[in-house]
Order: sequence, then structure tokens, then C-alpha cells
Amino acid sequence: MLSSTVQAQDVRGKTELMRSSLKPGVDRLLSSVNEAVTAAGGDLDKQNVHWVMAFSTGHFKSDPLGAQAAREVASQFIAREAMTGDQVTARAWELKPWAFRNAQGLTQQIGTDSQADKGGVERLWPTTPAVGSAGGHDTERAAVSFTKEFANSPDTVLILLTNTAASVGSAGTKLLGTNAGSYQKMLETWTRVAGTQDGATLNIPYTIKTPGGAVPGQMQAVVLLPKTFTATPLGNTTRTQQLDQSAQPVKAEKKNGSAAPFLLGLLGLGLIGGLVWMLIKGGGQGGARGSLRVGDSNFSLRDMPNGRPFCVIAGPGYSEEGVAVVPVQGLPAERIAELVRVGKDLKVRGTSEAVTLSSVDGRVAVGNAASFPLRLDQPDHQLELTGEVRGAGGVPREITRSLTLSYQQGDH
Repeated sequence: MLSSTVQAQDVRGKTELMRSSLKPGVDRLLSSVNEAVTAAGGDLDKQNVHWVMAFSTGHFKSDPLGAQAAREVASQFIAREAMTGDQVTARAWELKPWAFRNAQGLTQQIGTDSQADKGGVERLWPTTPAVGSAGGHDTERAAVSFTKEFANSPDTVLILLTNTAASVGSAGTKLLGTNAGSYQKMLETWTRVAGTQDGATLNIPYTIKTPGGAVPGQMQAVVLLPKTFTATPLGNTTRTQQLDQSAQPVKAEKKNGSAAPFLLGLLGLGLIGGLVWMLIKGGGQGGARGSLRVGDSNFSLRDMPNGRPFCVIAGPGYSEEGVAVVPVQGLPAERIAELVRVGKDLKVRGTSEAVTLSSVDGRVAVGNAASFPLRLDQPDHQLELTGEVRGAGGVPREITRSLTLSYQQGDH
């Protein structure tokens, strides 16, 4: 099984996942799911679905771009297939399922603003391996566990996303296997959609762009669903109709006669743009105000220096002259990352070798850094810091810490 082990390099090297390369695989995954639901007596076009996306995370640290590919597949799939009334749930597993967050916060209901809700599912996906992970994964054990969890939800489509469908464990690890009684019992009520010889429903190839050229990678998907698929009917609409409507751009209404409304609209947009820039820049003493909240600390946008750090992220006990420190429990007492305003953008740069910026909003932070627009209309950003620290007695342990960046009106 071929999988990408290309490591994220410095931003200048531009080693990155080519997201568009995943589209053909997502196309085939959509087709496989549709055929499987039909074979189980369901109709995707006329019923709501509970989509459960489960990720094997044992390789996430050694293969961050492969991990990003798995999250991207899940995001593209949901963006193209989920509709109002559906649910989306995230799960993770290695040698057994593990809770990477409170389970209650890992389900997104797709409401009437389906585009916004689908855009938010990326925050559900796991971004790190389990604490103390030894790598590997047990696909059959995960299938038994997840199907048992959703046994009372006959509208569930469970999609396992992994670097390889074959179970993998270190020497001495006992894997469940397909002959286990619990696995065979699961197959009495659930279908594991067949496809490849190594147990996947299908292969999903992708491409990594590197300074030296394109490098191929591959992941696999395993689809499971109840033998009898039963779900809530949609009523007077269909999935196809709703997805087509949400994909259509809103057309501007034509006006006859004077061009004044059009000119006034342009003027209004110009004023709005000016106000937004004033919020960023500060607008002088009389300008509009806004602030950036980093963890539990607030920073005024108009007082934010350009080109040098206005705050650093560190563990409790760390101090630095001339710059604010945002302490994060569990991090070592050293400089972990810095936040810098660069023109109209906010840049987060990792400064530690032990603990690095691993992801932002569920996407791999290439080169231990990330940038995004410094604007009040931006959504919250979730930073994830991962690494290895020395615990009691000098024993190394892996840690993962999250930090939220959010924009607020007014200087707080």
C-alpha cells in the first residue's frame, strides 16, 4: 500500500497537498455510498442521513499531509452530499477508538443554512494522534465499536478513512481480525461494502506538490451501513434539488431606468470597505475599534504594532520583556509561538522545536506557521500545538493543546 510520507517543509519550499487531486476519489466514494444505500433499501435522494466520518490517526504525526488528505476527503464529501436535516459526526481510532474531544461536541446538525453548517464541519475532524500513540490501527475493532455505538440509528452511513484498510499493529499487538466472533456478529446487521482485496471499499489517490515535483499518495475508505437502511423522508424536496439550489449563485435583480441605485450601491460598498479597513488599522483617535482575543487575553487592533510580535504563547511561568505572554496550561515554560501583524494579515509562527504549531482550523500548518486576514468579519481560528515534553522523572510524553483566536467589536 502506497501512502505519502512527505513531511511538511518550510513554507518557502511549498510542499503541500493538492486538494483538487482528491476530487476523482471523492466522486467514486459518493457513487459507492449511493449504490450501497440503494442496495440496503434506502434512497439518498429522498431521505436524510447521519454521516459518521471516522479517522485512523496513528499515522497523523509521521504523515501530516496524509492526515490532511483524510480530513479534506471528509470535508469535500460533506460539502457535496450533506443537506438540511442531515447530521455529521466525527470519530477517531487507532488500536481502539479514542475520544479526542467531548463526544457531544462532535456532531453537527445541518440546518436551514446548510452551506454555513457544512463549512463548520471541518472543526469536528481530529488533527493529532492519540496521547501516547504507538501508531497502528485495528480496522475490525473500530468497525465493531462504531457500529455498536450507532446500532439504534438505522440512517447511519459510517465511513472509515485510513492510510490502509488492513489492520496494522506493532509486534506483540493483538488485532481483532475478521474471524473474531464480535466482528462476525456485526456483519449480521451491518454491511461492509466490498471493493479491494485488502478490505477497503475503494482507494483514494492524491498528489503532494513538492519543490522536486509531484509525489503520489494514497489513502483508503471503508464504508459500512445497516443491512436495512431506514431514514426520515424528505417530504416535498429531494437531495438533488436542494444541493442544486444551494450551488446556484444568487442573481441580482435587474432594474430599469436610472443607474442611481447601482452607483449608490457602489458608494455603499466603498464606505463599508473603508470602515472595515479602519477597524483593522485603528482609524486614529476617532476610528472604530476592535480587538483580537487570544485565549483569555485581548489585544486592541489599533494599538497592534506592525512587523514585530505583539504577544507570544508559552507555558505558565515564562516571561519576556516588552511583549505580552499568553500562558497555556500544560506547555513548557518557554516561548512556543509568536503572533505578528504583517500589514493586513495576522501571522502565527512557531518558535519551539519541542512543541510546534501542528494545525489551524483542522488543516496542517506547513512550516510551523500560518497566516490569515486580520479582519473583524473573520471566523474564530483554532490553533493546535503538539509536541513532546519531559514529565516526572524525565519520562517523555506527548501533549496537545488548543488555543482559540477570535475577533471582537470594541477594545476590551
